[in-house]
Amino acid sequence: MREMSVVIDIGLPDISEEIIEQLAEECEVHVTDFLKSAIPEKSIEVLFVSCSLSLLDGQLDVNLDIDISQAFDTGHNLDDLLQEAIDCGVEWLENKLMEMKGK
Repeated sequence: MREMSVVIDIGLPDISEEIIEQLAEECEVHVTDFLKSAIPEKSIEVLFVSCSLSLLDGQLDVNLDIDISQAFDTGHNLDDLLQEAIDCGVEWLENKLMEMKGK
């Protein structure tokens, strides 16, 4: 299992608790889709992605928790793949926040 907390410093738009929850759910879907596209889906035995966002004093903390295991080896290095998935999720989230800020 890989867990990573990231701090994004972009000057956040005004966002409500509902929007934060929605962004977390969309981020989970995005990371899950990334992982399913990176390795054969039929090889995935366990896949759990959780994204939690907490806004405190104008700072958004991102916590991505990913648990993945394969039923059989596909030649992919899961540690590298997990890092790529985390990077992909954080980049997606940054882009969404920048879009919201620009509106």
